[in-house]
Amino acid sequence: MQEVENVFENAYYRTKCIKGLFIHDISNLFQIISNSVELCESLFRGELKKEDIMEYFKIIAQQLTRGKKLIRNVRNLSDLEEYELPLEPVEVLPILKSAINFTRISFPQKNIEIKVITDNGKHFAIANELLGEIFENILINSIKYNRNKLIQIEVEISTIETQYEDYVKIEFKDNGIGIDDARKAMIFQEVPFKRRHSKGMGIGLSLVAKLIELYDGEIWVENRIKGDYTQGSNFVILIPLASKECDVL
Repeated sequence: MQEVENVFENAYYRTKCIKGLFIHDISNLFQIISNSVELCESLFRGELKKEDIMEYFKIIAQQLTRGKKLIRNVRNLSDLEEYELPLEPVEVLPILKSAINFTRISFPQKNIEIKVITDNGKHFAIANELLGEIFENILINSIKYNRNKLIQIEVEISTIETQYEDYVKIEFKDNGIGIDDARKAMIFQEVPFKRRHSKGMGIGLSLVAKLIELYDGEIWVENRIKGDYTQGSNFVILIPLASKECDVL
C-alpha cells in the first residue's frame, strides 16, 4: 500500500513541477513576443527603419521556435515516465550536425562558433531519435549561459573502452560562465516547483539526464579548465557503442 502511495505522490509532484515550469516558461516567451510587437508598432509610428523592424521579427521567430522546442520537451519528458522507448544503433555525427543547425537558427543574433572534432569514423550509439534532444539542450545551455561576444563551443566525439562496456564519448566544451562545484551535482535534477520564478527554459537538463539513463549511459559536467569553473564547462556524455555485430543502417 505504501509503495502505491509513493507512486501516486511522485506522479503528483512531477505533474505539478512540469505544469509550473511550462506555465512560467510559456509566459516568459509570450512576454518577449508581446514586447517585440509593441516595439515594432512604435517604429511604424515614427521613422520607419527596416533593419530595426527585421531585428524584432527575428526575435519573435526565435521565441516561437523556442516555444515549439519547450512543448516537445514536455511531451518527451512525460513519455519517458509512461513507457520505455525502443533503442537501436544510430549514427552520432549526422544527429549532432542537425542539432547544431537548429541551435544556430534559434540564436540568430549571437556570434556562435561551433567546432566538431572527430576521427572521421562513423560512431554508432545505442539510442533513438531523441538523441538530438540531448545535443540541442546542451548546446542551448552553453549559449544561454555565456556572456562572451564570441560564443565558442567545441564538440569532440570519440570511443572509449571499459571493463564492462564500450562507449561513444561526446564532450561539449564551452567558454561560458561555468558551473561551480556545489551546483554540478544538481543541474540534472528536476527543478523544484518552488523555483518556478527562476529564469530559463527549465526542463532541458532533467530531460537530458532521463534520456541518458534510458540509454544506460552516463553524463556529468566538469570544468573546461581544471581548477577554474569560471572558464567554462565540459559536458561529458557516454552512450553504449553499437557492437560490430549490430546491423547498422
